[in-house]
Amino acid sequence: MTETTKQNFSILLITLLVIGTIFLFVRFIKPFFDSTKELMLEIKKTGENIKLLQEYKAKSESLIQSYLDLGDQVESINLALPDNPQTAQVLATLDMISKNTGISLNNLSFREFTKEDKDYLEIKTRFSATYDSTKEWIEEVEKELRVIDITKSNIKSSISSKGKISDILEYNVTLLTYFLSYGDRN
Repeated sequence: MTETTKQNFSILLITLLVIGTIFLFVRFIKPFFDSTKELMLEIKKTGENIKLLQEYKAKSESLIQSYLDLGDQVESINLALPDNPQTAQVLATLDMISKNTGISLNNLSFREFTKEDKDYLEIKTRFSATYDSTKEWIEEVEKELRVIDITKSNIKSSISSKGKISDILEYNVTLLTYFLSYGDRN
């Protein structure tokens, strides 16, 4: 083999190797490299999503714990504003307050009504007591967990059998308490 043939053969071999390398790179290595880049981006996005989901999970667990910690307060709210009139419970409460203050309630009447989409239980009663006893009775009603408002009060002085004005007064009182009603009431 002559020197030129060897050189031409070497150039041809180098050219074939370069073309083969380019072919391998284009056909196999570059697509693999591109798919690796895409997978790395997808892994990064998935990692960010996982981190975000972990933050949401921690937040939801925190909110659940906060709700569980508020259990007593939620129960107190349900006692203060029940979902039905609970007339018997209101009667028992007023009876307890009256016994503690030494007042005997007369002519109790209860009426449920709705006004402006709000549900009420109206209680009307009469009693006789001194001013101080009545003041104590009103203070106890105000301290009660269930909201009870005095909406109307008529006070009359009473005259004793000897014709003198007594320190015992006669009261006609109207009270309102509230409740939540779900659905239609007929």
